[in-house]
Amino acid sequence: MSRQVADIIVETLQSAGVEHCYGVVGDTLNLIARSLERSKIEWVSVRHEEAGAFAAQAEAQLTGHLTAVAGSCGPGSLHFINGIFEANRNRAPVILIASQIIRDELGFDFIQEVDFKQIYQSCSVFCDMIHTPEQARRKTVIACQTALSKRGVAVLIVPADVSASTVADDIPYAVHVSQPIVRPSESDLDEIAGILNSSGNLAIYGGAGCQGAHQEILAVAERLKAPIAHTSRGKDFLEFDNPYNIGMTGMLGNEAAYHALLDCDTLLLLGADFAWRQFYPDRARIVQVDIDPTHIGRRHPVTKGVVGDVKATLEALLPKLVERTDASFRDQYLRRYAKARQSEKTKAVAGRDGCIPGTYLTEAINRHAAKDAVFSADDGTPAAWLVRYIETNGQRRTFASLLHGTMAGGMPSAIGLQKSQPGRQVICLAGDGGLSMLFGDLMTVVQEQLPIKIAVYDNGKLGFVEIEQKAEGMLDTFTRLKNPNFGDVARALGLWGQTVSKADDLEAGVKGWLAQPGPALLHVHVSPLQLVMPPFMAAAPAVGMALYSARAVLHGRGGDVWEMVRENFL
Repeated sequence: MSRQVADIIVETLQSAGVEHCYGVVGDTLNLIARSLERSKIEWVSVRHEEAGAFAAQAEAQLTGHLTAVAGSCGPGSLHFINGIFEANRNRAPVILIASQIIRDELGFDFIQEVDFKQIYQSCSVFCDMIHTPEQARRKTVIACQTALSKRGVAVLIVPADVSASTVADDIPYAVHVSQPIVRPSESDLDEIAGILNSSGNLAIYGGAGCQGAHQEILAVAERLKAPIAHTSRGKDFLEFDNPYNIGMTGMLGNEAAYHALLDCDTLLLLGADFAWRQFYPDRARIVQVDIDPTHIGRRHPVTKGVVGDVKATLEALLPKLVERTDASFRDQYLRRYAKARQSEKTKAVAGRDGCIPGTYLTEAINRHAAKDAVFSADDGTPAAWLVRYIETNGQRRTFASLLHGTMAGGMPSAIGLQKSQPGRQVICLAGDGGLSMLFGDLMTVVQEQLPIKIAVYDNGKLGFVEIEQKAEGMLDTFTRLKNPNFGDVARALGLWGQTVSKADDLEAGVKGWLAQPGPALLHVHVSPLQLVMPPFMAAAPAVGMALYSARAVLHGRGGDVWEMVRENFL
């Protein structure tokens, strides 16, 4: 019996576990759209393909399941690119069905012709075209299997005439993905144990690769009397129920984790590919465990690097470790972390003259959000406040563009999170610049009847960019934004909307917003001069801030400097 290629592709996607496909229909995609309509895969119409890619990658990150996006030829499938980069960097299993013009016209600069293979190869783990109808099932299987096994994006290019073709003898290729146990050899484990057992002051630094290894990491930390620092992406897996937690290092971290990593004699680096070399110790021995061999030693030289799953590796390593008795190094940094946390909490209060610092808004959201809430945040200050002030407990999850660093990912990511977890509270911490960049997909939220809760941090500017400029000694340049009343706009689009400008109204505003049964947007005017303070002040940014202050005064903006000082230092 003959089968149409469009049906074969969709059937294979469904068998590979795809539940949602995000995109915008059109011309070369129409036959695949019809096949999707007949399948169990739910089509989610977005207003911009980029939003669809952000939604798909967030769903894939949260569930671990393959998620799909699909676009028409030329600009349709090209619009996905920024979200596809985000997905691939986050190791999210996503498949892009990039429909293409008919094969006879390829290579002749036909209208809307785009060489998707050349464009998407740099941000995918698989990228190829179905050249003949007979290849359809086999190539779709390979695409799905590669995305799932290599944890990244697969791009499947499908010419329109191939979609319309039929296959008489369809060979039953199928997707097979296993979960092997990967750990170092006994000799490697013995060498690691020898390094750790002979160490003085020892610290653990864990990243996103620590997911599922909470108990094993705590057991190793207890035996070695080591404090545990974590990356921003490791927060969900290491912060909760952890008596040895000292938080994050890096620009968004705190002084305890920062100094513990720099002061230790040996660092056990687990599932972390933290990019900033200046936060690694210069003289300590480093033992690195990572499932990806390309991560070993690529950020900083290591003494011993091994490929392995963190959970399986630590289970095998633990019996080889000698119990320590001296916990003075760990306890010193636990006390320091407690002081740092208290200092952070003092900044999460109402500001002078009734203004609302972004930290205060985030702390209020943290207190009133559900225990198993899922959070997304736009890049910039919302992401900074997310990782500092949203407390995880083993049930909550947090998502932001921490590897790609793109604007506009918060709200569309919330779409994918809510589609995949319809019974959970999904909260988006949106920047005014980020939200407005993909503003049209608020209509997707309404159309899909998604009860997402969106908080808009409106400081009237690109806040994180302005901080960067001030650190370089510049006056703020091209960062100012003229915003609408986002609460009014939300109501016009069909969401619940409210605007809060005074600290006295914030508590009731947050409670009312989270209590809404449907999609709701809380527009909050936050303090425009609050800075994201790093765990240390290097010479260059300090000089830059001094230069900015001098230039601001000379340009008649001394009041801005004074308000910045009052907001952040007094």
